Amino acid sequence: MKKILYMSGHSRAAFKWGMVGEVIRRLLDDPENEVYYLDCAGRAPGYCGLNRGKHLGYCNKCAPVCLKVVKHAGLDDNHIFKIKKVKTPKWPKFDCIDDAIKYDFEGYNYGLGPVSCTMTITRDSDFDIKKWTKQLHKYFDTEYTVFKNLEELDKQYNFDEFHTFNGRMPIVYPIVSYARKVGKPFVLYERGANINKLRIMSNNVPHDRCFLKSEIKRYWENDNSIEEKEKLAKLWFEERRAGKFQNIESFTSEQIKNYLPRGFDINKENIVYFNSSMDEVMAFESWKPTYVKNENEIIEAILEHYKNDETKHFYLRIHPNLSRAKRKKSLQMREIGAMRNKYKNLTIIGPDEKIDTYALIDAANKVIVSTSTVGCEATFWGNISILAGKSAYEDLDCAYKANSIQEIFDLIDAKDLKPKPKENTYPYGYYCQMYGTENKYWHAVSVCEGDFMGLHLKDK
Repeated sequence: MKKILYMSGHSRAAFKWGMVGEVIRRLLDDPENEVYYLDCAGRAPGYCGLNRGKHLGYCNKCAPVCLKVVKHAGLDDNHIFKIKKVKTPKWPKFDCIDDAIKYDFEGYNYGLGPVSCTMTITRDSDFDIKKWTKQLHKYFDTEYTVFKNLEELDKQYNFDEFHTFNGRMPIVYPIVSYARKVGKPFVLYERGANINKLRIMSNNVPHDRCFLKSEIKRYWENDNSIEEKEKLAKLWFEERRAGKFQNIESFTSEQIKNYLPRGFDINKENIVYFNSSMDEVMAFESWKPTYVKNENEIIEAILEHYKNDETKHFYLRIHPNLSRAKRKKSLQMREIGAMRNKYKNLTIIGPDEKIDTYALIDAANKVIVSTSTVGCEATFWGNISILAGKSAYEDLDCAYKANSIQEIFDLIDAKDLKPKPKENTYPYGYYCQMYGTENKYWHAVSVCEGDFMGLHLKDK
């Protein structure tokens, strides 16, 4: 008999509740599994994640539905634990983000989840650590409580595995940290390539770049025919360009087709840099830049190097996901704003502007990215793509990889560059089209509602 403890992340989203039910029901289908559920029940002493004000209205919409779904999946009260409150210690203050990420207490890492979550909330990978210390402490309170509950329950039941959603937010990050410390397996779940797929990861986190690269390779080496894989890969690129909803909202569906920036001059060498929302991955070591501090340093170095070159014009397309970062005036956006009037051969395209991303790809002489998927897409659509950072597709030879600022200059200046072979992008497109396994019990009808074994769920 395998004893499994599952803890769900916080949410008011139907698809996450649906996944909770899908996972519990799947686990119960195996007669060798003895499944238990750790219920937050709104008892986290600090913040659970994005509900950083610990608003009871949020808790009252999240916890009861999660519990209802778990019971509907077939779990009885004897297998459901409610978090017990504990007295939390006093936490240290930090002078820099890296120190906070590496913070350990009683043998567990406490810092990575809260720092990553704070980056998401602020949309700032270099947020003011002193300003946000109180928030980090609240997250630590939650983590400490979860750790103590895990220790007590594991001592009593001796679980064989620990399961949870995603593994990044402070309410669930302790599952990963605890499992790693005690040397027991853990399994993480996320939505797959579409709204009716479940992604299952054993002893790996979805934020690890090396893991993503290995997954791309594993999917491409499956038993499907090469013709079928290429067909599905092409479909992913085509649907993405068409603005079709895949597993998340399309950032380009509201853009105006074929709309280029005013004054776009085809007689110049037009180079488009598609930036990234750096806050999403910067807490994880595998994504950190190797030769600069952050992406903005690369952009600034390029602009400074070519500031007097009248034959070139640079376009900086700010990732649509950074619209909230603009409103919050994050450091990333403040630094970009300072470039606006500094370089006469620069045009900045804001995150909310309707300029067509794919028209830019087609019209550009070269495309540069740090991590963005656009780097792979540009090659698929026949353009020269330069990768100035790290990405999940970096080993596919579908973009020219620059390992220094000078190499970026050399690639920009090169007159004989040809686009990388389109076929090199197929493993990435195929993976994005296919990853995950089809749901058995949760059937989403849209991103915000669906049916779980006859129980209708809708976002609250």
